Amino acid sequence: MLTVPLIDAIYREPVSLWFLTVGLACTVTGYVLYKLVEHVGKVVEMSLLESMITYSLAWLLLPAISAVALSLESSIPYEDALFECISGFTGTGLTVMMGLDSTKRSILYWRGLMQWTGELGVVVFTAVFLPFFWRFGVILYSLERPTRISASLRETAMKIFYIYSLVTVLGIVTCVYLGVEPLDAAVHVMTAIATGGMSNYDANYEKVFQYAPLSIYPITILMIIGGFNFVTLSRILGGEFKRAWESEEFKAFIYLNITFMGISMLTVLPTVNWSLENSLLYGVFNALSALTTTGFSIGRLGSMSDHVKLLLTLAMFIGCMSFSTGGGIKVVRLVILCKKLKSYIVSFLTGGTVSPDIRLGGDVLDEREVANALIYIILHLSALLVGASLVKAIVPGVDMVDAVFETTSAASNVGLSVGVISAHAPLGVKIVLMALMYFGRLEYLPLIAFTGLLLYRKYRVFITR
Repeated sequence: MLTVPLIDAIYREPVSLWFLTVGLACTVTGYVLYKLVEHVGKVVEMSLLESMITYSLAWLLLPAISAVALSLESSIPYEDALFECISGFTGTGLTVMMGLDSTKRSILYWRGLMQWTGELGVVVFTAVFLPFFWRFGVILYSLERPTRISASLRETAMKIFYIYSLVTVLGIVTCVYLGVEPLDAAVHVMTAIATGGMSNYDANYEKVFQYAPLSIYPITILMIIGGFNFVTLSRILGGEFKRAWESEEFKAFIYLNITFMGISMLTVLPTVNWSLENSLLYGVFNALSALTTTGFSIGRLGSMSDHVKLLLTLAMFIGCMSFSTGGGIKVVRLVILCKKLKSYIVSFLTGGTVSPDIRLGGDVLDEREVANALIYIILHLSALLVGASLVKAIVPGVDMVDAVFETTSAASNVGLSVGVISAHAPLGVKIVLMALMYFGRLEYLPLIAFTGLLLYRKYRVFITR
């Protein structure tokens, strides 16, 4: 928050006093509380349930505080500022702000910074600043094999931070070289690598593409990199290409990208007068944006056919690789689902005499790990369908395909929109999408924590361990 006034100084614009005030208040309050905690006494490791509750509340508190500064500085209703901040910190990219082309540049910078820090914070900042979270991080990413890049989670977190920062700097330099304005380059690169998708313009990335068309190449590469598992990305940057290709999830992600690019190009081709160039722009780019859960768009998605919308919805639902900045169910869970389906079919055809193990990365997954993956898929599907039904009930005139598209975009933290959400949307629609963004980003952890509280008395001994 304290960097926002610095952008004002650089561009010689009025200082964002509310960001300065709220930022200083947070800094001073945090420092005082930190010193008070030091004198409380013995510090003990938090239980798993306490960690889950703290983590869940923090992701509500951070946008809520940030929304105060954004609301007062931009003169927009608090609920709209809260929507923007939840969308920003969860890396979703849906927006209710209007007139972005003329918005103060420090506010545009803040929107990009929210996504950059928010997405990185999911897998890095919690591990660096909250020691009790290290063990919980392993549980969150139990399907990663291995979860670590280095010897410890702290070293892993710092290495991810360095990789993230390096790719961001290289992306900004490349985009500026290709003709993108410095602030546009910084914001779009931050939101591309964070698979966030917030832009400085009402027309989204299309405006940047119009004045700097070559920027589509680094932006596309950054979107794909943002969808990589950080373990895989670390191996690629280290020249371990063969080892990276051994990852089943990485292979599946690459094949899914190729598949969706091909299908989207063929689907869009008849709607753009059989123009190959336009099919690449309006089909392939948007499909990659959906699958990597970035949210950049070219063209008006609301005017596209239902076939294209459903294709993009499927891509958003799947999402990218686990242990990345992206959303969706994650490719690893799709791989597990396919393997489980194959195992069931073989077992059924052999009358139960043959039941193949479900392997991932050479390891046999136990039933708990498989069940976790399948339950999450069911939770995610249920959430977006319930959300779509609520949106349809609040705004009966909305097409169901559009409602499902919008709720999938929110729950998978994508940011693509067909026009259902805007500053003029009913408050109920905004609340539904905010809830989906929040639960989707935290992979429904708050629901699990709440259920844990209900079961606390019955299973107290086990939950507090």
